[in-house]
Amino acid sequence: MAGIGFALRKLLLREELSSILTGFFLSAIVAAGPWILTSVGLLIIGSAGASSFSDAEHYLRFRSIVTFLFAASLILSSPLQIPMTRYLADRFYAKDYTGVRSLLFTALALAFFPCLVLGVAAVAILPLAPLESLATVDLFLVLTALWITTAFVSTLRDYSSVGLAFLLGNVASIAGVYEGGRYGDLAGALTGYAIGQGLILAILLARFLVEFPGPLRWDRAGVRFLAARWDLTILGLFLSLGIWIDKILYWYGPGSEKVVGFIRMNKNYDIGMFFALLVVIPTLALFVAYFETGFYEQYRFFFAVIHGGYPLREIERAKDRMLRFLRQALSYMIKIQGSITLLVLLNAHNILAFFHADLLSLPVFRIGSMGAFLQVLFVLEATLLLYLNRGDIVLKLAFVLFASNLLLTLVFLAAGSRFEGMGYFLACFLVALWGYQDLDTAFREFEYTVFMRQPLVGA
Repeated sequence: MAGIGFALRKLLLREELSSILTGFFLSAIVAAGPWILTSVGLLIIGSAGASSFSDAEHYLRFRSIVTFLFAASLILSSPLQIPMTRYLADRFYAKDYTGVRSLLFTALALAFFPCLVLGVAAVAILPLAPLESLATVDLFLVLTALWITTAFVSTLRDYSSVGLAFLLGNVASIAGVYEGGRYGDLAGALTGYAIGQGLILAILLARFLVEFPGPLRWDRAGVRFLAARWDLTILGLFLSLGIWIDKILYWYGPGSEKVVGFIRMNKNYDIGMFFALLVVIPTLALFVAYFETGFYEQYRFFFAVIHGGYPLREIERAKDRMLRFLRQALSYMIKIQGSITLLVLLNAHNILAFFHADLLSLPVFRIGSMGAFLQVLFVLEATLLLYLNRGDIVLKLAFVLFASNLLLTLVFLAAGSRFEGMGYFLACFLVALWGYQDLDTAFREFEYTVFMRQPLVGA
């Protein structure tokens, strides 16, 4: 799915500041759509301030409800994202572009109805007013649909429309929170925020309908693929849970606060981890515009040599060329992200002070920044393993991330507030190290794996 990366790389190669900034912005959206949306959403919530609400308690409810909905919608939609994009990639490889719109709307339908039932059941037990409940369900469904849609964003050739959608939608969300909170209090702010995110969704869906022709129907083949590749479904779920489980545990652990019903918050942990995840967005942007596109070129060249019937020594040379690029690119990205993380660690106090964030979040911010550095390394490793068709290894690593983050966070929760974030950091360290070893083994066995998985002609 590196197609849009080539267009963005051309944009970055232009010797114009506006092109470079636009290219990095769009690359970040393609690489980390859910993270970008979560980050922007939390910034909007923080910038809105309690002054837009008639009651400070309503502001606290708004911030906590939106944060909770981001996590819930992302986790519940994650089982569909990886298998659907893998199926779409297979379609693109076969040069079949007619089913993109059908696959997208089938995925939206598969996510919509279960989430509608869960959303209605959840607000039924929350002590919210009727309009507040309606706005909460609406926002939950919009965010769920948005996660599914952003998984397909890399198929759009018109990358400018992607940037326009996010720009207009988030401006509308800012205005919606301010004006909605002022005139409609909690229900108005939730509705205003949902309208802005809905605008992003509407623009992206319109762009899909324009760019990809063909009938709009239920994609039975896509559903069958989803059932057949249940391993990818579980993989997506465990990856999402592995990233979020420590945040969820801290919501219900010592130092947390009850906000409304079962929705809780842990202010210091939430703020620290929020800023920590922002630290890795530049590297994820580079991943799309430089790393993945370059590796994909080497990857295609390797298989072109195989399909061309070249001798073994040429195949080995193609593999060596691919490995040289990989080592160089990984070294480049580790140096960049390592430098960014080091600067953040040295200036963490000033960063939080600049954004008027609670300085009690400083320890979590620092340990979370190091954990996020390791998390982005794991994301790179997992992507490369999926290119090598080793989803079985990535599934194992995703489970390791979830289980280790769960167990270690529980251990450090009992150890006290001085160790907040340590479980997440150690879990990311473990899975990044394990992933590197598995990636090294997968590359050493690459030729064997490729040839042994070929069908036997005439058998």
